[in-house]
Amino acid sequence: MLEVARGLTASGVVPVWGGLLLAAALGVLLVLLRRQHRRHSAAVRTDPLTGLGNRVRLAEVGDRVLAGVSELDGDGHHGPGLLLLDLDGFKDVNDTLGHAAGDALLAQVAGRLAEAAPPGAVVTRLGGDEFAVLLTVPVTSAQAVLHGKRLLAALGAGGFSADGVDLDITSSVGAAVAPTAGRTVGDLLRHADLAMYEAKRSRAGVLPYTADLAPDSTDGLTTLALLRQAMEEGQLTLRYQPVVDAATLELRGFEALLRWQHPTRGLLLPAEFLPLAERTTLVRPLTRWVVLTALRQGAAWRRAGLDTSIAVNVSASVLEPGLLGIVDEALARSAWPAEQLVLEITETAVSNDVGEALEVVRALADRGVRVSVDDFGAGYTSLGQLRGLAVRQLKVDRQFVTDLVGVPEDEAIAASIIDLGHRLGLQVVAEGVEDAAVAERLRELGCDELQGYWVGRPVTPELALARWVVGADAHGAVEDLSPGATRG
Repeated sequence: MLEVARGLTASGVVPVWGGLLLAAALGVLLVLLRRQHRRHSAAVRTDPLTGLGNRVRLAEVGDRVLAGVSELDGDGHHGPGLLLLDLDGFKDVNDTLGHAAGDALLAQVAGRLAEAAPPGAVVTRLGGDEFAVLLTVPVTSAQAVLHGKRLLAALGAGGFSADGVDLDITSSVGAAVAPTAGRTVGDLLRHADLAMYEAKRSRAGVLPYTADLAPDSTDGLTTLALLRQAMEEGQLTLRYQPVVDAATLELRGFEALLRWQHPTRGLLLPAEFLPLAERTTLVRPLTRWVVLTALRQGAAWRRAGLDTSIAVNVSASVLEPGLLGIVDEALARSAWPAEQLVLEITETAVSNDVGEALEVVRALADRGVRVSVDDFGAGYTSLGQLRGLAVRQLKVDRQFVTDLVGVPEDEAIAASIIDLGHRLGLQVVAEGVEDAAVAERLRELGCDELQGYWVGRPVTPELALARWVVGADAHGAVEDLSPGATRG
């Protein structure tokens, strides 16, 4: 046997067989590695909860179908499209039934969307309760809207349940079609988001993106992108303006006013960025940040000996059931009493959609939150609407306050609002009080509370504490001296 082995080795037979075995082993290993890579690649492109594609999958397919799109395609309104939607009130499901129930609902919604999507469409979950449907077959804007309506109809057909509770699903859809709405997945997502927000605001169900929904310029888009970054990097801040009793000048509360400490442009007022945010879904996380930050600051003040109410402006954009979840979360996380939170809504917001406003305001009132109608006198709220709202306070618009002494018409309007508010059992606050003469006349007219530069400018939390607890004069150390800084 030894001689045979030596002969085989000498003839080269063993090395040949060894090489074949090694090649076979490498081949098997390569097949296994390829299978593992495919499984990993599929996992990277798949949402583990719903089994749908994720953002990676959307970008991958979207880049491919959009690669050949140009402005010369058809009439410029015919190309691949994107439908973007999220669920109304999904946070309430999580908060009430738990995250496991919320996950179960998302899985059901995913299945329903996959069934209702047109042939060739790629249905993806972007995160949370946000879904996107990529229309890979070229469509017109009208056709994209029709597909969106079919998705809403499928969701509205019912049959959803979680933790044994039957649930009704409502949503809004924004549609964006290339090349009009862009030639990249990012462009379509951004513009579909604008259209979806407008559909929610107007309760239209489905709306296509049009140029008038976009911010006014490239600068506006840049500002939005930077604002998202600012929220993540802690560039946003709040200033606090005092509100005092008109008769005694004792502190009654602070209004929290949003500011953006821009890295190159300095301290920006809301007028420079908030209108842009209100046209996108960014306004919701922005509102959540403001309410939560203000109440946490109030809790810190209380521990330092300053016990007061906190008022926060609420955009008309979020005067919807989702606001209740934001408020509930902020109250719970800050351990702040609901009766010491004042939410200020504009008169215009009330007059634009009194039905939804009534529902939301009543729900806030049931929680003990005080609701104030801001800028009263500048909008178009009827007395019937005002009577139906569960509000606790009216704020006289500053245009009727600042020049009240010396302008009989302004005084007559302010006096009428004060009288009307008191007859309805409401507290009345005058904003824009700039001097002692105006403050004195408002006291004579029976106004309950005063706010304005004469009372105090918006200041940092530290300065507010220094003046109203320590007793130092913070007027000489005011940071926010910009024109219009009294406005939130």
